[in-house]
Amino acid sequence: MSESMDATPDQQTSLPTLAGLSSMKVKFDASDSTRSKSLFGNGRMQLKVQVLVSGVDANGNAIHVPADVMESIELIHYNTGKTLRDGWAASTVQGRFTIEARPSQTAGEVHDDDLENDNVHPQVRTFWVSSSSAGTTQIGARLTLNGERILSNGTTLSSVQDSSITIEAQPPSAYSMKEFRWYQTRRGDELPGNRIFNHRLGLYPGGQQIKLVDWVVDGIEEGVDHDFAGGNRLNEIKTNYMKVILVRPETHKVTVSLPANGDPFVFAFFPDAHTWSEENYSVRIQSDGELTVVQALSEYSKMGKKIKYGNKLHFLAIDEHGTEHKLAIRVNFYERNLYLERG
Repeated sequence: MSESMDATPDQQTSLPTLAGLSSMKVKFDASDSTRSKSLFGNGRMQLKVQVLVSGVDANGNAIHVPADVMESIELIHYNTGKTLRDGWAASTVQGRFTIEARPSQTAGEVHDDDLENDNVHPQVRTFWVSSSSAGTTQIGARLTLNGERILSNGTTLSSVQDSSITIEAQPPSAYSMKEFRWYQTRRGDELPGNRIFNHRLGLYPGGQQIKLVDWVVDGIEEGVDHDFAGGNRLNEIKTNYMKVILVRPETHKVTVSLPANGDPFVFAFFPDAHTWSEENYSVRIQSDGELTVVQALSEYSKMGKKIKYGNKLHFLAIDEHGTEHKLAIRVNFYERNLYLERG
């Protein structure tokens, strides 16, 4: 007669539960031992900061850290234990501007050599940190486990790791107007009486390009080109129609319509030289780290009322580091020209 060796429900071993942490570290990256970096304090530029956590059960064996514990992780100011404030912010969403500035000169690098000594691959929560003003802060982390708050600054009984990184927020760079390039190129191949120009805006301090990647105009939504100046029946020298468009950097082509094929007889007797005919032009846009303004002109007028709009456009040019530059474009209708000025 055989005896069953199956365990009863009461004898079954329960799944291990998280009893504590064996490690909690704050790093710029899981494989990065650098302890200090810098960014520009413009509110847009971000640095990646990761919190690495390893858990153990009651017997000290490595164990998975539950999602609710990982989601409770917050970044703190190391010295106060409070969440980031005074212009410092942490987001779980990566923004556009994560290019690093030069290494911090005020805080020396300290290397952490114990990553390879971890006895279990830690779980990671990633943040993106920015600052809206210049300054330096030391950043740690905190989480909640079994109703207890654990900080990485060594101030709680359950602190298993005194760990932090330091970020220096440098003042955003400002540039003189001579370091901005403002020049024009002609599209070419237009019908007689039509002219189309691409005005290009670039930033080249010391001859080295800093890419301009976006622009902001109050009241204009993202992703939309801005027709900010122009007119019809202008009665200016060789110009009766004008349209000026600030183009989005992601735009590859703009279509403009100009009055064309005017009647010489009408032009001789009517200064606005109106015509029923229009020609559509496809204007190619190449950003290459520069912003583009398209200016389309015609000697003829469209059939319609006399109109003139736009004079001076104030806008923010955003560079590759997220720093904004206050500029303006002034339209001279008499000269049919555009001038770049300080905003």
